[in-house]
Amino acid sequence: MARAIAVVLAFATVSSIAAAQDPVVKPVPATEMRPGYGVVETIREVRVATGERSAAAGGSAPSSDAAHPVYRVGVRLADGTLQYRDLDKPEFKVGDNVLLTNAGDVVPD
Repeated sequence: MARAIAVVLAFATVSSIAAAQDPVVKPVPATEMRPGYGVVETIREVRVATGERSAAAGGSAPSSDAAHPVYRVGVRLADGTLQYRDLDKPEFKVGDNVLLTNAGDVVPD
């Protein structure tokens, strides 16, 4: 019984350490956002370094919770370039056709 408890505690510790090691990134600058149609190529859970999220993340006001999970979505546009957006929810999956808007939003195509 003690061995089972030790295994559970060890697993919980490793899980919490792995969750705390999500990559820390800067918000995507608005100057780098271009509109267009594309295909979702990558989705990665990250933490935003400054505690702020870009407007594309669904919030224009600063957030003090830098540990809040944000999903960085990479979209391959028709011209071959790769655009990134930060989203609060994993609303898309790899292979989905999407539209990146002038406002920095990601919407289904």
